[in-house]
Amino acid sequence: MNKKLKISNNNFSLPPSQWIVNNLSQTNTSINLLDLACGAGRHSIYAAKIGHRVVSVDIDKNKLTKLRDNKLINPIQMDIEKSNTWPFKKNIFETIIVTNYLYRPIFKYILESINIGGKLLYETFTEENSVFGRPNNKNYLLKPQELLDYALKNNFKIISYEEIIISKSKQKKAVQRISAKKI
Repeated sequence: MNKKLKISNNNFSLPPSQWIVNNLSQTNTSINLLDLACGAGRHSIYAAKIGHRVVSVDIDKNKLTKLRDNKLINPIQMDIEKSNTWPFKKNIFETIIVTNYLYRPIFKYILESINIGGKLLYETFTEENSVFGRPNNKNYLLKPQELLDYALKNNFKIISYEEIIISKSKQKKAVQRISAKKI
């Protein structure tokens, strides 16, 4: 399906990542999707526009307020790094999206929350990004092939994987991106 979808970004600073758009299924059926650390909800809004039911989680309740008017989005304010338990059951999402966020202690729970046949779409910064500026704390930057190795060790089939440097105008950023299917 190659039709263009116009996304209104009123009150939102960034459009959805083109890589996420290209890898998020546009099907005739609605799926349950988790947008983890969703920020202003750019991917939540896109997923809802194409008919998916979205759980949007972020620490910032002010950003989530803007998502409350959409019937297909369930915004949840939560600091997932400070809560003692992962809030979601095993095998409940067909897709989980994580962008520009890394907290390794929850990797296991993210993968467990995806249904068999479901997808992980993950895109965030690598250690190499520290030469370009922020973020530059190694605790929040991926090691070389970290997403790839983790997905393969946890019974995921790799659909697409990139470890690249992106240049936009004068800014550069180093990222890893993975689209993987739970088998």
